[in-house]
Parts: sequence; structure tokens; C-alpha cells
Amino acid sequence: MANTKVEFLVKSPVKGDLFVVGNVTALGAWDPAKGVKLSYCEECGCYTASKLLPVDENVEFKVLAGKTWDAVEKGAWGEDVANHAFVAAKGTKVEVEVVKF
Repeated sequence: MANTKVEFLVKSPVKGDLFVVGNVTALGAWDPAKGVKLSYCEECGCYTASKLLPVDENVEFKVLAGKTWDAVEKGAWGEDVANHAFVAAKGTKVEVEVVKF
């Protein structure tokens, strides 16, 4: 299966080590210890990472403020939030804003 580069851009109120972990092997297969570390971009004010993902794959992920599920993103009132989801395609840019952890 062919792969395509997918770019993740995450806005976060928290500064520090952030990770994405998801349902595909390249995003750790839901193992937070294997999550993909994001890098902070001063220019755009977001945390970013690029990964090669299988074309036409349904991808789901969450953002973590550490390599544990205790640090998973939350909604404004501390509630669980749904997985972010997209289909990997050429030129995909996934933009997410995290409210809190």
C-alpha cells in the first residue's frame, strides 16, 4: 500500500512535550509510549509533526501532554473528547486545537 505525508498542527494552551497517538502503526497503534512527539514551531505557534501514513486509511488519534493516558486531551469542563479522525490523502494537513489536558 502506498504512503503519503500527513502534517499535524496542534494548538495547545500547554507548553512542553506533546504527542499524537493513534490507531495506525506510524502513530503508535494506541500505545502512548510509542506516540509521535510534536515540535513547537515559533513561526506558526503550533506543535507540528509529519508522518507517512497509508493512503486512504481511516486514521483516528488523540493528543497527549506526555506518554501516558493520564495526560490525554480533555474538553473545556474536563470531559473526554472524541478521537480526531480523517482519511489520509496526498497533501493532508490535520489541524487540531486542544482546550486542556
